[in-house]
Order: sequence, then C-alpha cells, then structure tokens
Amino acid sequence: MLTYVADWMSTNRKLILYRRERPSAGLNLTCRSAIVRRRVDPPLPQFEETFVTRSPITLDRRGFLKVSGLTVGGLALANLVAACGGEASVDGARNLTLRMPFLQDMQVPDPDIMYEGEGVQVMSACYEGLVNYKSGTSEIVPGLAESWTVSEDQLTYTFKLVPDVTFHDGTAADAAAWIKSFERRAAINEGPAYMVAGIAKSEAPDPTTLVVTLTEPNNAFLHYAACPWQMFAVSPTAVESNAVGDDLAQEWLKTHDAGTGPYVMKEFVPGSQYTLERFDGYWGEEPYFESIRIEIVPEISTQKLQLDQGAFDLVAKGFAIPDVLTYQQNANFNTITVPGSTVIVLWMNFNAGIFADKALRQAMMTALDRAAIVEIAFQGLTPMQANFWPENMFPEGLVPFDPPVDTGPLEAIVPTLASKNVDLAWVTSYGAPGQQVAELIQTQLAPTGLEITVRAMPSAESFDLANQPAERRPDLMVAGIGGDALHLDTAMRIFLRTGAKPLNYFQYGNPEVDRLMDEAITKPTDTETNQVYLQITETIQDEALWVPLCRRMDTTITQAQIDGFVGNSYLPYVFDAGVIRRA
Repeated sequence: MLTYVADWMSTNRKLILYRRERPSAGLNLTCRSAIVRRRVDPPLPQFEETFVTRSPITLDRRGFLKVSGLTVGGLALANLVAACGGEASVDGARNLTLRMPFLQDMQVPDPDIMYEGEGVQVMSACYEGLVNYKSGTSEIVPGLAESWTVSEDQLTYTFKLVPDVTFHDGTAADAAAWIKSFERRAAINEGPAYMVAGIAKSEAPDPTTLVVTLTEPNNAFLHYAACPWQMFAVSPTAVESNAVGDDLAQEWLKTHDAGTGPYVMKEFVPGSQYTLERFDGYWGEEPYFESIRIEIVPEISTQKLQLDQGAFDLVAKGFAIPDVLTYQQNANFNTITVPGSTVIVLWMNFNAGIFADKALRQAMMTALDRAAIVEIAFQGLTPMQANFWPENMFPEGLVPFDPPVDTGPLEAIVPTLASKNVDLAWVTSYGAPGQQVAELIQTQLAPTGLEITVRAMPSAESFDLANQPAERRPDLMVAGIGGDALHLDTAMRIFLRTGAKPLNYFQYGNPEVDRLMDEAITKPTDTETNQVYLQITETIQDEALWVPLCRRMDTTITQAQIDGFVGNSYLPYVFDAGVIRRA
C-alpha cells in the first residue's frame, strides 16, 4: 500500500507530499526536504475529505433526472467481472481506460457556464487556460502562455503563447482565438464572466502574442486565469459552425467540447456516463490513458463497492473518516490526502434573531472549545484552524485566531435574552463530520442556557439563503468559506461584498469594506495588498460574523497501481489527466 500525506507549508508556498510503502511494525521513516523535517511513525494519521458521508446524499444546485441505469443491479455484470479478475478497467488495449465515478451530474460542460466543483475534472481534461497553479501551491506557472509580462501600472498583460497549438477541430489556438474566447465568456455572462469583466481591450499583434489591457489594476487577474474556472481557449470555428441563432453554440456545447486539452469529449450522457478520448493532436506530452470513463453513481456506498471490486480505478472524494482509515491500511489502494481551500466555520445570523446583537456574537467567538469539537468530529485527523483565513490564500500567522476558551461573556448575556431558542443548521455537503460539529456545538453551549435545535440543510437551500428574508435564515450555520482562486479577493467578493449572491448567505454589507476590497487589488505588491486585507479583517473580526473551526481536507482513493496523481491546487481531488498513469 502507498500512502500520500500532504503538508501545506504556507510560509514557503509549498506542498510536501510524502509517499511511502506500508512500514513494518516499529519502523520509523524520516522525510526530509529543504523546508521540512518530519518523523512519521506507523500508523500514520490521515485527514478525511468531508464532502459526502455514508448517510443519504442531498444533492445541491439541482436533482438527478436519471439514475436508473446506474444502480448496483444495473452494473452487476461489470461488478462480477471486477470481483473475479480485479481488472474491470482492462480493455482491448490493456489498461488504457481510466474509470471513475461522479456523485452527480455536472453542470453543462460549457467552458463559460460550468461553475461548480463536480465538473472541473472534465473541463480541465478538455480545455486549457493561459496559466495554472503549480500543484500544491499558489505559484502561477505556464499553461498555453509560455511566458508573460505585466506593465508597471498593472494595466497591461502581455502573454507569449505556446506556438503551433491547435483546437480539437484543427483550428489554430492563437492570439486571435483567445480574443474570441474572452468575448464569448463576456457575452454568455454566467458565473465566471466576472473574470473578463475588467478587460478594456485585447489585441493580437502576431499569432503568438496576446496583449490584454485592463480598465484598472487588478492584482488578482492572473489568479482568475489560473483557477479551476479560468478563462479557457475555445475554438471560434466550433462556436461559429455550431451556433443556433445567437446562442454562441451553447446548445452544441452541452454534449461536445471545443478545447485544446489532452482529451476530447466523445460521449456525454447526462445521468449515465461521460467518455473522454485521448486527443492525438495534443501539443504536449501524450497522455497514458486512451480514454477516461466517468459514470454517474449517486451513492458513495455503491462507489465504494465498485472501487473495492476493481470496477473503478479511483474515487476522487466522498468517503467517511472510518472508510479512509480502513483504506489507509489496505495494500491494494493508495490514499492521497491534501488540505483543501475551504475553512469550515460557524456562521452567525447578524441581521435577525438573537445574534443580531453584536455583543452576543463577540461572546460566541470565545465560548466554543474549538479544539475539542474538531478533535472529536474529525477523529484527530485535522487540526483546529489557527488562522482566520485559509493558509493557502493569506500568509500564515498574519491573522492568527486562537483565543482562549471563555464562556463567561456568553453566560452573562444569555439570561438577558428575550428568547434563548437557537436554530442551528449544518449544510449537508459537509457530511457526517459537519453534523457532528453542529451537535457538539449544541452540547457545549447547553450549559449556558441556549436551547439549540440542530437540523440538516441541503446545499441547494443554503444557496438560496441570500434570497430569503433575514428572519427565515438560521441563527447559526455550519458551512464553509473559501474563494474561486488562491487570492483572498475571490473569497471576500463572494462572501462579503454588498449584494453578492448566493454565498453571501446572510447578506453582509459594508461600504467601507467594499471600498477596501477594490483598493486592495490595485496595490503593486503583496505587502501593500495584505495591509489592506488586514484592515478588512479587523472589521470582520470585530463584527464577529463567523467562528473558524478547521480546514476541509480532500481525500482520494486509487487502486495501488495508479501513479502520477497530480492534484489541482484549489480542488486537490481534481487530477491532471495528462500525467496520471498505471504503474
């Protein structure tokens, strides 16, 4: 068995990935690098990714339209083959098909519409952007742009493109095509459109030179270009040839792709499966797998069964902690665990109910024994959050959050409250640990006199909170906070910007905070930018909007022979389809 453990070293912006065979009893392994020295004693603790649990799954954003063909019965033959031979992924070309599941259908695979986590694996295999994050870090590295420069006034970005890149339809992926791609994203005007909203003009002085001029400085622009929902190169020929009226080929792109990536979308059957085939004209290194088959399997228990029987090569996310620990001890599987980019927090409804009282919210900031909650809910496998923001978005130690536990202020306020009833919701996408966090908060606060009722909230319902009257929102909510990219602006804008929806759950609004957000992205250096973010953070902490609890961890389980798993920096369970292979 191979186990991979990742440590985020935010000071050095590095991800250290340890790979080891299961040690014999009593064996110590010492892993060294230039920035870390760590002794690993068996059994090696692992973190758990908490997207889904063994409890029934509640779908977010939309429900399933069709799952009948994906039941255990419907896959019985494949399972029998896998159980007998353990080689369900072997096709006529021997081991050249990678098989994996999704828990639900992805959004339509349109590069300018898709704006959720489930489909990033497909989009990153079929499409490419100008730049990317180096795996495990926030360092920006070349993609379809082999180099770039930024003007001193931060208004002009000049990208030197990789030459001789073609789209899947043979069209040149040159600077002119990039200009058309920007124009399409702006015209479609869906969630990711904000990434190009600040572009004043784009020019193509020659086929391999793209010049982008912004309306105002924005030090987050390259992060927009590197994030999972980045600006993609889209074939202008495919768009023009398949457009119906003025739809810019939206209907066609529901089941096809128009990208430059290592894989072509061969089949896209909602509610059933997606098949990607290797693009023989790919400009980069040829991928190992000839095809990737993704099946929609909405029950994690069914996914686990098929993984165990060899029908799947990997399951990217969704296992409960006990299952992760079991796989860690199984020599037939690799366990890969990496910190995600979301901090699980306890939100407070600052606009209605008893928590509209700022003093009560401030008392909550110290009332919880966060260490005990995290230890119990996550079985000691993820640490309590010691910083206010995710460490991969904001330098570790600049905004520490480690107040001593003190229930005194809360105990003094509760007797004066007109009502002691508290509605505490936990968002179901955080799984069993999220539920346990909510129940532990309920238990810890009971002695103060607060009468807390815990309930589950489907993700879709949480996305609609911003549209509801303040009094219809829960008093407390266990959910998360993160951004679209590894730049704090993308978290602040979607969670704190006045009027932002859907993730500004409780509709916080502060003109001064908005002004400072806009100021921060114009600063020429990280130091100056961070100083502005410190001002914003001081305000947010004083307002006491949420209590940070812990980082969300992502765990992927693969068959032991799968190698070359390189995770996305923002969504670690999304792998580079071009380099994964079978050992």
